[in-house]
Amino acid sequence: MPNTYTKGDVINVDLGSPPAEIKGHEQAYIRPCIVITAFEQLGLVIVIPLTSSKPKFNLYTVVKILQNEGGLRSDSYALCHQIRTISFDRILDIKGKIDHKSMLKIHAVLLDTLQLL
Repeated sequence: MPNTYTKGDVINVDLGSPPAEIKGHEQAYIRPCIVITAFEQLGLVIVIPLTSSKPKFNLYTVVKILQNEGGLRSDSYALCHQIRTISFDRILDIKGKIDHKSMLKIHAVLLDTLQLL
């Protein structure tokens, strides 16, 4: 695996299995995630997990990513309330890259979710 990941990369990540590695409503298993930023020297990357299941609730923290964007096989949903820092060791492969417009939507949601404005 490369040690360089850039904003918008869609990567397959092993987020762990419940109950030992996952608690409560945390996302689990092998799933695609979107890279927000990487810290190569630390071997860490901040990601947003994706799900192909349409959320039951209409949360402002969820951004729809269309099928085929970033190598995704189905419409997916970026769960911006599940932002997570992971080790490079959890990354299995790179699927693709989402487009600039989708990344801007995610940034806007993160600014609000993390109350940075």
